[in-house]
Amino acid sequence: MSIATVATPPTSPSATHLPTPPAGRRAADRVVDVLMAHGVRWVFGVPGAKIDPVFDALAAVQGIAGAPQLITCRTEQNAVFMAAAVGRLTGIPGVVLVTSGPGTANLATGLLTATTEGDPVVAICGAVSRTQHLKRAHQAMDAVGMLQTVTVSAAEVTAADNVAEAIVNAFRAATREPRGAAAVVLPYDVSTATTAIGFRDAIVPAVTGGAASASVDRAAALLREARFPVILAGARSGDPRTVDALHALLRATGLPVVETFQAAGIISRELEHHYLGRVGFARNQPGDVLLHHADLVLTVGYDPVEFVPAEWNAGKDRRIVHIDTIPADIDNDYRPTVELVGDLATSLVDLLLAVDGAGLPLEHDAETARIVDRERTRLAENTDLGDPDHDDAFGLDPVAVVAGIRAALPDAATVLCDVGSNYLYMARHFRTYRPRSLLFSNGQQTLGVALPWAIAASLADAGAPVVSVSGDGGFLYSAVELETAVRVGASFTHIVFNDSAYDMVAFQQVEKYGRTAAVELGAYDVVAFAESFGAHGHRVTRIDDLVPTILAAISEPGPSVIDVPVDYRDNLRRLGGDLLADVLL
Repeated sequence: MSIATVATPPTSPSATHLPTPPAGRRAADRVVDVLMAHGVRWVFGVPGAKIDPVFDALAAVQGIAGAPQLITCRTEQNAVFMAAAVGRLTGIPGVVLVTSGPGTANLATGLLTATTEGDPVVAICGAVSRTQHLKRAHQAMDAVGMLQTVTVSAAEVTAADNVAEAIVNAFRAATREPRGAAAVVLPYDVSTATTAIGFRDAIVPAVTGGAASASVDRAAALLREARFPVILAGARSGDPRTVDALHALLRATGLPVVETFQAAGIISRELEHHYLGRVGFARNQPGDVLLHHADLVLTVGYDPVEFVPAEWNAGKDRRIVHIDTIPADIDNDYRPTVELVGDLATSLVDLLLAVDGAGLPLEHDAETARIVDRERTRLAENTDLGDPDHDDAFGLDPVAVVAGIRAALPDAATVLCDVGSNYLYMARHFRTYRPRSLLFSNGQQTLGVALPWAIAASLADAGAPVVSVSGDGGFLYSAVELETAVRVGASFTHIVFNDSAYDMVAFQQVEKYGRTAAVELGAYDVVAFAESFGAHGHRVTRIDDLVPTILAAISEPGPSVIDVPVDYRDNLRRLGGDLLADVLL
């Protein structure tokens, strides 16, 4: 048997013919380079041993121009909520940085929410060293396997030379439609290894054109032929160029617009007469009536997760024009007659040119005009000041509370809504005239988002009032971040609709079963709780005191919390009425 001979490496420097490799830097430092190249202003996270090389790299650049500010949070879930708000408000992915094991696992709810609702997020997760993979080692887990279920992209980096490119590709995945969360798993030994390879420039995504001209011409023909055309605007309609193009189309055609919750604010004050309300919960709103009567629906940036087609188009033989950056998800109740797939703004401009000022039906069809006018009147009546005879001793009228919040705030304010009965009242009654100024979690309906979103919004839009709204249940999901808000100097006002219950569940249970189950909560002192963190605390028990209290709160530095006892006894009639079958199952 022959034995292969292993050559002995040269020991003399004069015998070495390989070039000397360039001096390397830690892969962790390359991560920071990529973040700076992409204009990341904040990194939200919770430190831990398996990711501390990246935290150390960030600490080294704090105070340097263009370096992201490191925001240490109290839980990983809240950190990713903050990152998601940055992504939604700015279009630049928010970044969250966490350690291995439970640090990564705690991201699941936030990443799922971001991915479902189209918020660009990049999550950088620590992991045990590669030698401990496939072992029952401390904090070892199949991170990629878990993350793949809640992200648009998840990958583990196994070589230091590939770290920078992995982060770059995560940014690209997070901003590619449909947007969402992208995760990079970084083993400890990889993050500490040196590499000469990095990225100091952002990789600019390719710009796509509008829809095919034949599709545009077909859509224009359908629009001219329709008796009752309606626009259903969705989450992807809110970028500035798309909003401008949509406004131009409205001026030329006079079409009515129905918003999903996440499209709130795309209609300006100037064009408010085109606005016929929002849809997304129960089929009992003016916007639902318009969709019911429409013979042509133009969906613009619409995502089915916002309001599934079965809830507005079940059994309908109407024509649909799908206008979006991505092809339609076909189902039994969503079969577009034509799809305009491409850059949204460009497609809308092309459609406007193709219509060419032709007389559209809202100008000459009497029945269509009658229905639109009737529902516009009903919408105005629905957005009033609440019951003038309401007895505040039982808690404040929630409609009056929403009206008070609206009266106290300028149009430049950003309002963040948690989930619960409060979010239904806000979605139905709070008018806003600026895209992405009224935020909802309507894809997953995730509790606890409002306060972390408010922290991020106050950082992203310092100077404009920021107000978040939650119930007393959702507030405690994330209220620990009041400490974070005080520490980083975030200024916002958080309003708690307080009824000591999970009421959005409660009134549906009453509709279904005639009673409630497991929805009652204990009372707590919201004001004392807020003040214990160094925040300002207020309580309002008379509706006349609400606006002055909000005005005082938004002028205070740092976070302020207003406890508002509310009376939800009439919720079943106001919010339910004709609840959808799938809600009642």
